[in-house]
Formats: sequence, structure tokens, C-alpha cells
Amino acid sequence: MQKDIYEYMKNHLEKLLVQTKTYEPFIKTAFPMMNMADACFNVIAANAFTVFLSQFAMRMISPTTSDFSEFGTLVGQYKDKVNEIFSK
Repeated sequence: MQKDIYEYMKNHLEKLLVQTKTYEPFIKTAFPMMNMADACFNVIAANAFTVFLSQFAMRMISPTTSDFSEFGTLVGQYKDKVNEIFSK
């Protein structure tokens, strides 16, 4: 993944992580039987994926298999962070 896209995505994920608790009312209403940490992580990952694809589209390039893999690794790093927020 290009360095500028990687840095943009990392910053975006950090912002989403800070806002994690704001997703709670929506998730409790929409998915009352779902684990809160898992549901919030899914919201973050889905949002980040859209932004990831948009970053490539704005540059008029297509992400490679390697880019997708790197994205998955980057997003995966936030799973434990989200779990930690809900374990308090």
C-alpha cells in the first residue's frame, strides 16, 4: 500500500477508535443480541473499507492483492483495542 494511503488509513482508524462508544446506542437498537465489541469493530472495519477503496479511486488506481492484505492486517490491529474499550 502506498505510504500516504497507509498513513491516511491509520489516522482514520484512530479517529474511529476514539469514537467507538458513540456507536453503542445504534448497535444496541439495531443488533440487540450482538456482542458490543464485535459489532463496533464491524462498524469500524466497514467504514474503514469504504475509505480505503475511496483513497484508491481518488488516485484512479486499483488496489492490489497485497494492498487488501495490508489493509486487513492494519484493521486487525484494532480488534484488541476495541475489545479493551468494552472490557472496562
